[in-house]
Amino acid sequence: MLLTFLLAPNISNASTCADETENNTCVQVFVKSKTGQQLDNMVVYLEPLDGQVLEKSHKEVVVGQLDKSFTPYISVSQINSKVNFVNQDDITHHIYSAGSDNKFSFKIRAGTTHSLTQFEQASEVAMGCNIHDWMSGYLLIVNTPYFDKTDELGQVSFNIAKQGKYRVVVWHPQMQVENNRMTMEKDIT
Repeated sequence: MLLTFLLAPNISNASTCADETENNTCVQVFVKSKTGQQLDNMVVYLEPLDGQVLEKSHKEVVVGQLDKSFTPYISVSQINSKVNFVNQDDITHHIYSAGSDNKFSFKIRAGTTHSLTQFEQASEVAMGCNIHDWMSGYLLIVNTPYFDKTDELGQVSFNIAKQGKYRVVVWHPQMQVENNRMTMEKDIT
């Protein structure tokens, strides 16, 4: 896997950094395979390394159950943020976490939503269904408001308000590297 960075302060391209102001820096991350293929649905997040105090994200995450599958297969949320589990199937599911510090287990009836905000530790949460054994999905809990998944072009953009050194992390549950992550430290000014 190859990580490519484009750091461009004060870009006015609305499709990349919509909330940009003149004091912020637009950071674009491109994720490609060794052969140059653009990789979509890769989680990318930025961890502050210079003690920057970052605001809490206001993103609400929805983890759906549709056609006896988790949708999306991979979700990402900030610590202590609300995660809504929405059962769009016409059957009951029994959703649980496996092998994580953020444990949960609950039944969710057809057409209902179950909300959780108990995710207090950064971790990789493998999810399953006790009723439908083939169902699997992942929820990555991070301790930063700078997180997203790459688009079909293998790209993700962040509008950085606090300059300094950051660890850029790319994660995917099937990535064949240590802890399913690749990292790079970068000064963002």
